[in-house]
Amino acid sequence: MALRLPARLRVLKSLDARSHRYLRIRRVTQALTVAVLYAVPLLGLARFDLWDGRHLYAGPTNNAVFGLGAIFLSVVGFYVATFVINAVAGRLFCGFGCPVGELQRLGDATEIARKTGEKRLLAYGRELGFASLLAGAAFLWFVDPHVFVQGSTQARVVAGLGFLGTVGLFHAHARFVRWSFCKGFCPIGVYYTAIQTNHALGIHFDEVSAKCSGCDVCTDVCPVGLHPRDLTKPIEEMPGLGIEGFPEAHHCLTCGDCVRACEQVFSKKANAPIPLSLSKKTDKRRLPVITAEQRPEREPMAAE
Repeated sequence: MALRLPARLRVLKSLDARSHRYLRIRRVTQALTVAVLYAVPLLGLARFDLWDGRHLYAGPTNNAVFGLGAIFLSVVGFYVATFVINAVAGRLFCGFGCPVGELQRLGDATEIARKTGEKRLLAYGRELGFASLLAGAAFLWFVDPHVFVQGSTQARVVAGLGFLGTVGLFHAHARFVRWSFCKGFCPIGVYYTAIQTNHALGIHFDEVSAKCSGCDVCTDVCPVGLHPRDLTKPIEEMPGLGIEGFPEAHHCLTCGDCVRACEQVFSKKANAPIPLSLSKKTDKRRLPVITAEQRPEREPMAAE
């Protein structure tokens, strides 16, 4: 028996039924991110080996401190890369490059399939497949894969159970946690909540050139419960470590789901401008900034 879908999943089901440029772009960016996660340990750049001490620090080393240092430097490098992306294009990595976000999207698809009964095996297969892919990357950072060839029976069993346990953790995240992680528990997200760099790329609403139909599907489909038509309003409540009081734009993942929904609503209106966009446009509702040099001189007040 089919169950009623929540608003976001109902809109997503309609959106995912057709191809979109954002979906194609996300496949490429996800492939690049996962490739980097695998490349670091496979190229011998970093590993803290829990099996037999074959640590990696830009090459083999038996020093555990160097192995931990390599892990630490790799994480720092990852954070620096995301901060640079944020400075140039906002939270574009969150919307298109973060593998945890992709896992959550596949969790959404699995939830849709579970409640509608449509293509359940395919949805579960994709979600578990991606969870296994991420678990494999995490495994390589902490265990030499030679354990399955050279290790004892006990070592193989422990390594195998560790891998399956990691897959289970990722599956549980996709099934039960999902976007609440981005809203209040992601360390990068908490940083972005308080720090918003000066960049133009993001979700923009233009009700001057385009006529909004007021259907609210953009709000319904937002994974973190924002209002894409007014991202200037402050957030009043945030779960976990999230910081309240900052504009919704600081919390926007720049995933483009609201834009996809808006484009679908306007798809039947030939040549109609679309109010929402993921672009460098400015919000035409906002007043222009007037510099001190542009302000007109005030006339002296007449003496009474």
